[in-house]
Amino acid sequence: MKTAVKLLAVVFLIAVIVAAACSRADKGREGGASATARAGATAGEKYPEPRWPSYFKPPKSTDDLMDAARSFVRNQSGLQGKGMGILQAGESVLIVANNDADPMVLDAINRALVERKITPRMTFVYEMSGETKEQAAAKVTAREKGRDITKAGIYQASQWIENQFPNPSEPKAWLKQRRPDVYKELFPGETGEIDMNAPKQRPRGEAGAGAGGEDADTGAATSTDYRSRNSVAEGIKKYLTAHPDIRGVFWGQGGSTGLRRQLYPMQDKFLGTFVTDNVYTLQSQMSTYPGDVWQLAEEQLLEPLVYVDRVEAKDPEGLDVWSDITTDMAERWAAGAYQRGHLYMFPNQATGRFGYSFVSYPAFQQKYLQREPIARINGTIAGTQGHGGFFPRWEITFTDGFISDVKGGGAQGEALKEFVQWDKLNKLTYPYHNQPGFWYLYEIAFGSHPKAFRHPIPLLKSGNTSPDRVRSGVIHWGLGIRLWHDPDAPTESKVWREFSEKNNVPFDHGWHTHTYFTTYKVRLRNANTWVNLLDKGHMTSLDNPEVRALASRYGDPNYLLTEDWIPEVPGINAPGDYLKDYAPNPGKYALDVLDKASKGLYQHYFPGAGGTITLGPATPTERRNN
Repeated sequence: MKTAVKLLAVVFLIAVIVAAACSRADKGREGGASATARAGATAGEKYPEPRWPSYFKPPKSTDDLMDAARSFVRNQSGLQGKGMGILQAGESVLIVANNDADPMVLDAINRALVERKITPRMTFVYEMSGETKEQAAAKVTAREKGRDITKAGIYQASQWIENQFPNPSEPKAWLKQRRPDVYKELFPGETGEIDMNAPKQRPRGEAGAGAGGEDADTGAATSTDYRSRNSVAEGIKKYLTAHPDIRGVFWGQGGSTGLRRQLYPMQDKFLGTFVTDNVYTLQSQMSTYPGDVWQLAEEQLLEPLVYVDRVEAKDPEGLDVWSDITTDMAERWAAGAYQRGHLYMFPNQATGRFGYSFVSYPAFQQKYLQREPIARINGTIAGTQGHGGFFPRWEITFTDGFISDVKGGGAQGEALKEFVQWDKLNKLTYPYHNQPGFWYLYEIAFGSHPKAFRHPIPLLKSGNTSPDRVRSGVIHWGLGIRLWHDPDAPTESKVWREFSEKNNVPFDHGWHTHTYFTTYKVRLRNANTWVNLLDKGHMTSLDNPEVRALASRYGDPNYLLTEDWIPEVPGINAPGDYLKDYAPNPGKYALDVLDKASKGLYQHYFPGAGGTITLGPATPTERRNN
């Protein structure tokens, strides 16, 4: 009897030890199963308090914007490219502004460039595409008919379906047959039958933003008209050919890899994006931020990647994921991770391409970075918004690198559940991949600019939240797969495009989720040392002594390296219950907050009354009555 008891005790002890060992070894594997129960901050856990910039002033005339414009056109660094400070006296430059750009802002920038003896050629996207302003506006109206901006994020699904397939009629008909209720919600402006004989299109990939189309990377608004999708780049090339004296062009809201490619063989004429087309961006600290400080913080953040053997990330909205990284993966990842303002923090996005150069950005490096062996994520991604806007909270579970379950997310989540089950996408092996399947995690991308902020114009107009993802510490997670280059040259992969067109399968990733309070850490190989690259949404390289020393040349580093905007989320950094007061309808809550902030009625302006800004043309204001 005693022997039996001892044996049972030993068996029990072994079972406990094995279970504990499995728990340690598999840390994060079951991360998604109980994610809902963990959503929201735990008792005693404190996250950074909400804030929104205090320094915006409504201008009465162009004169009120001139100080900001003069600083802007002297800055040599910009989002995903150069700044206008690289231009020299006597040169000419082409600026292609968004169709809804503020004329007063454009006038101020024009005047500031002329003061520098630079000749600006200012035009609009619709002009470069050969349309009238009215025609372009009519397309936007038709596309957004019937949409609810408080849940605009669900239309990421609509955009992916319409823009990533050479023949979108096939996936649309497939979804409509399986889930007519979901189809109706995702395409509220459509009436009648789907035209199965519609002409095929060329999927636009990441370059669509500059062509007036939706960008897989930024989520900017799209035109679904194929002919207009590539016409802006063609218009720009034609204009530059007719005016060879022009140094280059500032153009687009993001996705600079695609924008440069669309200008081929004139890609060196692409100087950078042009996002400073409204009073908020022009007056923000982004427009005058020192580029060397920004780049050094990015370099310091990327420095450990070549030594990483494991990645783990958690966020109070319920995200909990991990991935092991081999030496080969880490080396390819580190070589391809850089894109200014958009850091590729997962090997899958940093490979299948020529990486960007740190030294001569945005030029490419000479070495091709193979995609395989691919990194595989496990665990659960959870959140309430993507590039397109907010949606009811969803959870996406990954098992050994592929999506294995989808919960929540409203119509977008229901559509994703269907497409994850589509055999067509699961049975094909994409070029340069070793295993069938489309539904990988492609993207974990970091924003890196501490002065980026939630922009009231796109959010209050259409529900779009793509500017959010530029702020340092904000992550956007992208689903699916994408490959940029063939090994022979840093131009768009001919093999990838032909495969997409032949099989009518998606050309690019999509279905983004943003997270804002993430702790992202990496383990260093052979050192058993963990390094936090993000700590509750704060980019830790901003605290690096070298970065602080460089920032001190421009003003107070305590302000310069501090985030100007942090979202307000009940149950995380504001009073309330996350799952009850926020997760079911996050868009309504966030739009109400930003409406107050833009009207001068917010309780969390930063810097507060009496605060000092030691960089840039703007000064802090007390609560405004505008």
